Amino acid sequence: MKTLLIAAEKGGTGRTALLRQLAHYFCLVRKLRVLMIDLAQPVCSTVSLACACQAVVVGSERAVALAGESHPNTPKGRIQVLPARAIHGLTLARGDTGARYHANVRHLLRVVEPFADVCLIDCPPLPDIRTVCVAATVDAMLSPILLSQEAFDSAAELINGAEGVRNIRAKLNPSLRFIGLLPNMVEQTSLQQAQACALQARLSAWLIPDPQGPYGYLHMPRLDEIAKAQAAGVSVLDLARTDQAARMAWRSMRVCFDVIARRLDWIEPPLAAGEAFNEEVFRA
Repeated sequence: MKTLLIAAEKGGTGRTALLRQLAHYFCLVRKLRVLMIDLAQPVCSTVSLACACQAVVVGSERAVALAGESHPNTPKGRIQVLPARAIHGLTLARGDTGARYHANVRHLLRVVEPFADVCLIDCPPLPDIRTVCVAATVDAMLSPILLSQEAFDSAAELINGAEGVRNIRAKLNPSLRFIGLLPNMVEQTSLQQAQACALQARLSAWLIPDPQGPYGYLHMPRLDEIAKAQAAGVSVLDLARTDQAARMAWRSMRVCFDVIARRLDWIEPPLAAGEAFNEEVFRA
């Protein structure tokens, strides 16, 4: 099982929406067993994924039962959602330094490892101690950001701050793979283009290369179809089956998700984007 934390230094970056659509991608396109651990407050990912019955929310009884199962039977192409309230020990007591929480996260990931191929984790914004504890445990981390000067300052803190990526790797988790910063909800305006240039000048080493993209690095455009899919609790791919605009949106998203998947180092090189899209959208 590969574990990926989607984290940011502030709210409003589209972190949770990105995580949910990525969960659908791994489930619908890659046919993987997906576990999403929702440690955010409120548990927006849990509510959204459950509302259209496209995911199974694991309650406390089922979570305990996982530890006693010797033969994992979760089918491929399935999303299971585990909210923090279902796990004893994933609450942070007043004055807690995080050591107990970190140990509990490590234990949880060991328990659920046989039952998922990929585990996506939603957490509060850094420097929340819960997010630091998760970053100290997972295989990889991805950070969406907005194209604004304020966001650039936050991204610099996420990388270089006391609870940033550099310190986490140096002191807590040397094997942590920081996939990179992902500009999110990018618009095709002159202001955004100028901000994109400023981002590249300041933080180019932490961006995800995309030689075929307009900026030279990976980004997720602002897409109305993502908001529609989020409201319905489904993937944009589901909308794409009957909506031309959603098909175009999915093509843009698929390019981004394929790169992220390759960076996680466990998926075979995908088909060409057009071939994969046609296969998924128009399958019987």
